[in-house]
Amino acid sequence: MSPVKKPTHSLAGIFSALITPFSEDGALNLLALEQLAEFQIAQGIHGFYVGGSTGEAFLQSPAERASVLTAFARAVNGRAKLIAHIGAIATDEAIGLAGVAAEAGYDAVSAIPPFYYDFSPSEVHAHYLALAEATPLPLIVYNFPAKSARPLSTNDLLALLAHRNIIGIKHTSQNLYQLERIKAAAPRSVVYSGFDEMFVGGMAMGADGGIGTTFNVMGRLFVQIYQAMADGNLVHARALQAQANEVIDVLIDVGVFPGTKAMLKLLGVDCGACRRPFAPLRAEEQAKVEKVVASHLVPLHPPYGARA
Repeated sequence: MSPVKKPTHSLAGIFSALITPFSEDGALNLLALEQLAEFQIAQGIHGFYVGGSTGEAFLQSPAERASVLTAFARAVNGRAKLIAHIGAIATDEAIGLAGVAAEAGYDAVSAIPPFYYDFSPSEVHAHYLALAEATPLPLIVYNFPAKSARPLSTNDLLALLAHRNIIGIKHTSQNLYQLERIKAAAPRSVVYSGFDEMFVGGMAMGADGGIGTTFNVMGRLFVQIYQAMADGNLVHARALQAQANEVIDVLIDVGVFPGTKAMLKLLGVDCGACRRPFAPLRAEEQAKVEKVVASHLVPLHPPYGARA
């Protein structure tokens, strides 16, 4: 296999879709963001995607979302790239969060399409153009058909990428054909693979990196996969992907977000539980998490393994 060309975009690479820590009473635990940042930066990831689905953004008020964006930027202090997810149903709310991100020093913003209401394609397009015009930060469209009221077509996405301030796509879709067509038509855009379990496939079809929930606990492993693909070593990359997918199997079984927080706690980074209506893990689910952490994750985190 010929080597995959190493991406040159400044925002290429492995971005952790950051979880949000909460205290026992359900309040934000902003102090825990510091330990979470240290833990993940030590894994060698290239950046963070803050305030997205993984961060339980839609279980927070706009003020809480703004607090997380600001506090985490302070914790990272320029040591990694930062993308702020500002997506909201209301255009003005998203614009407000974009302002917070710009003031906090983020490198880019991102937004899922406005959802719940059956907005027309022209309304969704206008929403994104309004965001792009309102912020000095580059905008990354969050393409997540399974969670969008009206999925974006390839033509929709390419039309948005024609705007000078819309620079890329977070592609959380199994449609890798669409990913490849976007990169072929807009080669200077940055496109992220959004499904961790298909990361090798996304990279093979032209993705510039990935944004993933499981990077919170497997960032080091996905950096290795990213490098293997950049070096053209598909066999090694596939073997590492299979290793990651054994952990992902457990997360899908027990619940990805509660399961990820349980794994972090076992690795010594207590970020609390997910907010309701997410339910805590049952005893049998916790046992599955503990087993896979011991077998697959502790070896990835020697400094933290002794605490598990």
